[in-house]
Amino acid sequence: MAEKRHHKRINCAEKCHLYHGNTQYSGAIMNISISGALISLTYPPSEVIKPGDACSFILSTNRESLFCRYSGRITHIEQAGIGLEILVHEF
Repeated sequence: MAEKRHHKRINCAEKCHLYHGNTQYSGAIMNISISGALISLTYPPSEVIKPGDACSFILSTNRESLFCRYSGRITHIEQAGIGLEILVHEF
């Protein structure tokens, strides 16, 4: 299968929160690039999360030190985590 990524991914395993609708999920960003990320959640996501859904995530688990929020779209869900396309960086 051909590689579809346009940007290099950086492995990081940093804590984060994923927001989908009114639900917050804790997890870790396993890798990230300028256009996407793979997030591994602490608990399996609910069945309401589907590819194409809007979501957002923050790089910090401490809202007091929040420095960046990313808005995006879920591209795929797999055992390793949730793939996201980053659409907007909010500082």
